[in-house]
Amino acid sequence: MNNLIFGVDLIKSKSNATISEISKLSNKKYRAQKKQFICDGIKLFCEAVEFGATIKYIVLDNSVEIPNEIINKVKKCAEKGAKILCVEGYIFEKLTTENAPQGIITVCEFFEKKHTFSITVKNKEVVGKTVFVLESVRDPGNIGTICRNAVALGIDTLIISSDCVDIYSPKVVRASMGAIFKLEIFIVEDLRDTILDIKASGRRVLAAALDNKAMVLGKDSLSRDDVVVLGNEGHGISPELIDACSRTIFIPMRENTESLNVAMASAILMWEISK
Repeated sequence: MNNLIFGVDLIKSKSNATISEISKLSNKKYRAQKKQFICDGIKLFCEAVEFGATIKYIVLDNSVEIPNEIINKVKKCAEKGAKILCVEGYIFEKLTTENAPQGIITVCEFFEKKHTFSITVKNKEVVGKTVFVLESVRDPGNIGTICRNAVALGIDTLIISSDCVDIYSPKVVRASMGAIFKLEIFIVEDLRDTILDIKASGRRVLAAALDNKAMVLGKDSLSRDDVVVLGNEGHGISPELIDACSRTIFIPMRENTESLNVAMASAILMWEISK
């Protein structure tokens, strides 16, 4: 039993104050208020530890046998101030969002080491970095997958509009498979001003959109200095943001194909940039 290993009382009540607080972190406003978020599962716990996240709580399902190497990591986190909570399985089910939970949930503070909330981003903050920009991407699976793509394909920085889905949503964190801990992310209010400033520095900012003057991916060359903008799943990039960019670019597809999923499009464009 995990509570015996860690010498803590077993939590049996769903109304436990700390458990109630953690359960509220499924709400975006509450996450923002507390500046905390949930990582569900062994891999995300290990990623949080490896990349230096500040861990507030570790919740263990007392009915699940946790591997010894993970137990040892949990003990080290406890030595650094993380509070260990051992709970009955029915309480753990109240907190988990996984279909096949692994018996461990980590509550971390916002990862301010890598993630910044700001009005705008100036080029001096991203000089020498490979950058992708996202406007109004609302699906958590897409944002999480784009983060994962970025890490895999050598993109340093994501700049995302503040109306994108919250990067600390449990679904985003899960879909990213820990990539959010490795990736620099700016969440900005004024995306247009950010693009204008980056463009003024001499970098090309390319909107992924189709018009008569659009560059053709695979035909027109890209460089690692180019900044690519991707838009909302249904509406694409707003006209105002397209106007702020240097040019447009599109991925050639077969006729009668409407569009690619934004996460898939990001992988193709990131691959071209990485080359």
